[in-house]
Amino acid sequence: MTLRFAILAAVFCVLTNPLLFAEDKSTEADAELLKAVKKLDEAFSKRDKETIRKMTDRRHMSISPSYQFFNQKDQLKALPELKLSLFKTGKKTIIHTTPRSALITYEANIEGTFEGKQLAKHVQIVECWIKRKGNWIEVSYQETPLP
Repeated sequence: MTLRFAILAAVFCVLTNPLLFAEDKSTEADAELLKAVKKLDEAFSKRDKETIRKMTDRRHMSISPSYQFFNQKDQLKALPELKLSLFKTGKKTIIHTTPRSALITYEANIEGTFEGKQLAKHVQIVECWIKRKGNWIEVSYQETPLP
């Protein structure tokens, strides 16, 4: 009887362990999130204010060596001053802090200017995203220069 109980307990633990089945869900969530990231990156490259407005929180915080914005309105107002000729990213690492929030970290090589000043060329980026009403929304973006 003890062996039968041990086997049933082991099977129960395996079947109810969410970590065993989380990979498929996070892979789907990751693909959806990365699609949103790409769309927002393209919107910034094209200076597409409407897409940026839809895909960022109104309290969106954006900090880099070249600029600091503490809300969406100020960032959109200054958008014409951002001129990107290159935004090449490395491998992205996604950390799901909850099923509806994620941090994304990656390195990027950037060429461009903001208000006529050169942007940092090699940076580490951290983005914070939340899922609201079925859509991924960026709430924070930060660049740190790398050597």
